[in-house]
Amino acid sequence: MKLKQLESVDNLTISTSTTQSSIPVDLLIDIFSRVPSKSIARFLCLSKSWASIFSRPYFTELFLTKSSSYPRLLFTTEVYDKLLLFSAPQTQNLGPKSSVVARPYQTHSSNLEITSSLHGLICCQVKSGDYTTPVICNPATGEFLRLPKLKRDEQMQTPMIYCGYDPTDKKFKMLSISDNFNTSQARVLTLGTGKHLWRKIKCIPHNPVVSQDHMICIDGVLYYLAYADFEPMEYVIVSFDVKSEKFSFINIDNERTRLGSTLINYKGKLGLVHFTDYNGKTLRLWLLEDGGTNKWSSSIHELPLPGTHPYTNKYQIVGMTRTCDIVLSPHLFSDPFYVLYYNVERKTLARIEIQGLQELKCYGATIYTFHDYFEDLQLMKCL
Repeated sequence: MKLKQLESVDNLTISTSTTQSSIPVDLLIDIFSRVPSKSIARFLCLSKSWASIFSRPYFTELFLTKSSSYPRLLFTTEVYDKLLLFSAPQTQNLGPKSSVVARPYQTHSSNLEITSSLHGLICCQVKSGDYTTPVICNPATGEFLRLPKLKRDEQMQTPMIYCGYDPTDKKFKMLSISDNFNTSQARVLTLGTGKHLWRKIKCIPHNPVVSQDHMICIDGVLYYLAYADFEPMEYVIVSFDVKSEKFSFINIDNERTRLGSTLINYKGKLGLVHFTDYNGKTLRLWLLEDGGTNKWSSSIHELPLPGTHPYTNKYQIVGMTRTCDIVLSPHLFSDPFYVLYYNVERKTLARIEIQGLQELKCYGATIYTFHDYFEDLQLMKCL
């Protein structure tokens, strides 16, 4: 067999060739499902026959299933004119002190504003004048998909873009909300249909809070914080059913949004978590026990931090993992760079050093962290 190039992956050497491989497809699928996504991204460019394997629904589903069993942390930052992305293992067996190594993804232009991360995809937008262009990015494959532009309507705010996922039909939908505090306009775009068109849908008037910490998708329902009224300021959680495309409000009060709140998924329940003090040592957790009666429960958690903790104020609440750990990550890069995991059930705190980000040291970069990220080989052409 005439060899064209060799790839060494975790002690496994795979060769590409100029002739058709005699290796059974089932065996290739099993081999490829075990290699890192970074290698798969390279293989896409090496062989058309291999690329056809990667685009098969069975293979992407197999890779996604294995990847979702080992969630990762995703870090994004802008350095000059570049958007840098890294991911590191989201450690399952957390000791008091340990470390993991972050690996970089492909670098891109930095005119992208990241709004959310969902099911291995990153939702971004590019703003230019009266237009907003939504963009879907897959860090694992390095691909970008630009969606049709949205024009800011007269007297309307710049559209806020969200991404939701319907696990029943396995469809991604983009939601656009424009508002002027008297009326709102909502548009939906369904991915994977072959035709990317924005459709207007009925909407309850509200103004979304502009923050990536203020949205979450749980079992096919997209939640995000918003203002229902401007005077007096009234907060609500907007509930958008991705499948039926219908809106509803969950009422909250200012106490639950004091000092900023992050929406979380606590064992399938919607929750809010925020600091109760400016020192960042006390967390308050709110859980929606009954959406029909708007019944909430709350608990206070004191972080077991040293009394002279030098970096407490730099930390932001990222969210909650599937193992009930609240993730706290610095907003600005520091060396060493630590991520904190506070388990609300065991009341334990683990400090994990993230290695591999040292190149950011001289930039004083702002770091955005996403939890429960898993690598997906979904190709943009399939969306």
